[in-house]
Amino acid sequence: MYTIKRAAELTGISVATLRAWERRYGVVSPKRSDGGYRLYGAEDVRALAIMNSLVNEGWSAREAATETLRRLSSRDAAGKDGRDPRERTHAVPRRVAPLRPGSRYQSEDAEAFIRAAERLDSASATAVLDARFGLGTFEHVVDDWLMPTLELVGEEWAHGRLTVAGEHLVSYAVQRRLAAAYEAASGRADGPTLLIGLPPGARHELGLLAFAVAARRAGFATVYVGADLPAEEWVRAIEARRAAGMVMAVPRHVDIAAARKIVETVNRSHPEVVIGLGGSQQDEIGGSCVHLGHSITVAVGEMSRRLRVPA
Repeated sequence: MYTIKRAAELTGISVATLRAWERRYGVVSPKRSDGGYRLYGAEDVRALAIMNSLVNEGWSAREAATETLRRLSSRDAAGKDGRDPRERTHAVPRRVAPLRPGSRYQSEDAEAFIRAAERLDSASATAVLDARFGLGTFEHVVDDWLMPTLELVGEEWAHGRLTVAGEHLVSYAVQRRLAAAYEAASGRADGPTLLIGLPPGARHELGLLAFAVAARRAGFATVYVGADLPAEEWVRAIEARRAAGMVMAVPRHVDIAAARKIVETVNRSHPEVVIGLGGSQQDEIGGSCVHLGHSITVAVGEMSRRLRVPA
C-alpha cells in the first residue's frame, strides 16, 4: 500500500491532482489506515497512471476518467474466464495485419522491442527498428510487423508489463524512424497533392505518419499537417496547396464529432476534394468519404486509384 504522496510520485501527478481525480471522477477508492491516512493499492496506482497518460495525450479529464474505468472494468471481467489475461486484447488500436482468429501476435523482434521498452533502452529500440526496416519494403514492414508490434506494446502496457515511460519511449522511437523515412521518401512533383492530418484534439499520429510515408513513396505530393487541426484550417490548407485529396485519421470515439465537422466543412466548400479516412473509428463517418481500412498498402492504393496517380 502507498501513501498519497508516494502514489502521486509513482504516477507523475501532483497530490492536489490525485485528490481532485479521486473526488470528482472516482477513479480510485483508497483505504484508510488506523490513523485515518489514505492508502492506495497497486490497482489504484495503475488507474492513476492510465488516466494521467490519457490526459497527457490530449483527453479531457472527464473523458480520461471514463476510459480508465472502462479499461479497468474490462480487465476485471476478462480475468474471470480462467485464461491468461495477456492472451486478450482490449482498449488498444485495431491491428492492421489480421492474425488467425484467437491468436496473439508473436515475433522475436517484437519481443526484443518490448524488452527495450522495459529497460527504457532507446538505443536498442532504435536498433530493432533499423534491423526490421532493412528486411523488406517500407509498406510490408509497417503492415506485417510494425503495427501488430505497436498493438502488442499497447497490450503489455495495459497489463502492467510496461510503464508509461516505456510505452512513450518506444512510441517516440517509432515516430523518429517514420519522420526520417518521410523526409527520405522521394515524391514526384507531378503527383496530386494530398493533405494528411488529424482532427482537433487527436494526437495519435504513428499510423497516419506511416501512411504519409507510403503515400509520398507512391508519388503523391504530400502535405503532412499532423495532429490537432481545426476544420477551418483544413480548408485553408486545401486552398493554399490546391489539394486534390485529403486523408484524416479518426483514432478514438471522442474524435468522431470533430472529424464529422471537418468532412462537412470540406464537402461544403470543396466538394471536388476526395476525402479518405483511416483510424479505428473511420466507419462512423458517413457521406461521400472513402474508408481506407487498416493497411497502408491498401489505403495508398485506394487513394491512388481515386486520384489517378500514375503507376
